[in-house]
Amino acid sequence: MKNVIFVFVLLVSACASSPFSGSNPFEHTELLLEAEEALGGVISDSGIPQALLAQTKAIVVFPNLVKAAVIAGARVGRGVVIVRSPKTGEWNPPAFIKSRQASWGIQAGIQQAELVLLVVTNKGLKQLFKRQYSLTEGPQIAVGPVGKTLDLNLDKLLNENDILAYSRIKGLFAGLSFEGTVISSDKNANYEYYQQAVSNRSLLSGQEDIEIPESGQAFLKRMNRLATPAGNEQ
Repeated sequence: MKNVIFVFVLLVSACASSPFSGSNPFEHTELLLEAEEALGGVISDSGIPQALLAQTKAIVVFPNLVKAAVIAGARVGRGVVIVRSPKTGEWNPPAFIKSRQASWGIQAGIQQAELVLLVVTNKGLKQLFKRQYSLTEGPQIAVGPVGKTLDLNLDKLLNENDILAYSRIKGLFAGLSFEGTVISSDKNANYEYYQQAVSNRSLLSGQEDIEIPESGQAFLKRMNRLATPAGNEQ
């Protein structure tokens, strides 16, 4: 019974609070820095080809997913999503998101993971504009190819998959399952960071009247260097 209560508390803590809760003003800047570090690390360790990054329409980063379990399990995390502008090829303002997943069965241990999702099709991109979506319903998700010198057949890769997943995992679990994983917009974080009520749709579509904090502008500059648009790769 204690295990079930613990899982419930984890899930509630990931979804609750008011947009006027007055959280740490640096909390969201720290998350942006962690997301950038996680993406850079995954790119380096996994050898994600720049040719693939150049074709990516959106990037979702969860720098610190935590899964705890004994009999019942829960995985929760806070992350960032950015969408590439179809006009400029650069990244639109970051939007904050939350992830939650519950699981049941015999299991034990604590797992921490950095998760990067590369959205490579319009079908996958449409999911990001919803307030809430499941990773196991709709878009086709697969483990992404690795190797900096990998001879990619990009047309085949992009035709067969909507989202490509990369991760670095620490802990007692052997792998990272997406079954039952739900991602939702974090309107509280968006409000606190941008100091106005702003939706993920407005941010991801690059609405021009949104004032981006300096830390967000710096984040976008670095992301444009990490994942440059097609034709600008070095």
